[in-house]
Amino acid sequence: METMILASGSPRRRELLTHCRIPFRIIPPNINESISGNETAIDAVRRISEAKVEEIIKIFKNESPRWVLSADTIVNLNGNIIGKPVSVEDAEKTLNLLSGRVHKVISGISLLREKGEEPDTRFVETEVKFKEMSKEEIRYYLGTGEWSGVAGGYRIQGSGGFFIEWIKGSFSNVMGLPLETFYGMLRDSNYILE
Repeated sequence: METMILASGSPRRRELLTHCRIPFRIIPPNINESISGNETAIDAVRRISEAKVEEIIKIFKNESPRWVLSADTIVNLNGNIIGKPVSVEDAEKTLNLLSGRVHKVISGISLLREKGEEPDTRFVETEVKFKEMSKEEIRYYLGTGEWSGVAGGYRIQGSGGFFIEWIKGSFSNVMGLPLETFYGMLRDSNYILE
């Protein structure tokens, strides 16, 4: 199999690719991931995911990078985009917002086969229902530190799973890389799995 460039510093994406036994190297792109107030969730994840690919292409001046993978994931609650908490206080506010409610986890995933082509960008949406969380449960979860560095302030594959009543859609999308969609992209791009 050809080695893929993972344009992400996300430990969850690295973990998922490792489990899939796809060879990769990591080049985290240095881009602004802030979202403007007039962007829809889909527009935001598309722009950010494709900007990550473009940033990697710029690094390769004379050679043509092949198989660049990037993704961006956000949480959308009733039309409001919830990003990564910047502090424990911010994480507490986020968890209080999500408590007892349904939100959407939306990912944009881009795969560039080779320089000069347009990246294949797709979107995945998963609905997640949080159970009603008590103050003690929120305090417990904040103490795990899992809220740091993730959209929505929780990790479904960790202790955050304690507070999920149900999900509708891709579990791996909530982790940050929708594997079902990613596999379809590999197949459509003639990436050879060995």
